[in-house]
Amino acid sequence: MNNKNAVRSTRKVVSFVHTLVGGILFGVGVVVFALNFFFSDDVATLVLMITGGSLILPGVIELIIAYFFHRSVRRQRDKLDRLKNEGLKFDAEIVQIHRHMSVHVGFSTSAYAECSYINKEGKTCLVKSTTFLVPFNDTKDSYVAHVYVSQFDPFDYAVEVLTRGVQADFDYR
Repeated sequence: MNNKNAVRSTRKVVSFVHTLVGGILFGVGVVVFALNFFFSDDVATLVLMITGGSLILPGVIELIIAYFFHRSVRRQRDKLDRLKNEGLKFDAEIVQIHRHMSVHVGFSTSAYAECSYINKEGKTCLVKSTTFLVPFNDTKDSYVAHVYVSQFDPFDYAVEVLTRGVQADFDYR
């Protein structure tokens, strides 16, 4: 049995974090702003309104940023699904994994894979994947890549990177 899972998209994680932070800021801001209706002191209501508004605004900004990242993830997923259905599939060799050492999520870093594949004419083509999260101790041998290419436009491609998974005869999980 060979378990292969898709890698975690960096953009999807960024979208989730921005959604979480934005939702919390917005929610807390609304609660603080709503508290001003329960006080009769003018200074207290003004302070609660300003504090609530100053939390709501960055919450809305975070949610807008999350929306654009989410839309980007959806566009990448739709392109991959379209090319899986309409395009040609090639097994790719991961030549190198380029890490963005400035982007860390837990014990992982953001990276993209440079891959090579041999097209239907027998020519070697180089492509790169979208960004995904790579644990610090993983190497390129930990991953498998497939390239899906449009039959009409070789520049219209998508790279699917999967973890190799564990080779096991029985899975008792």
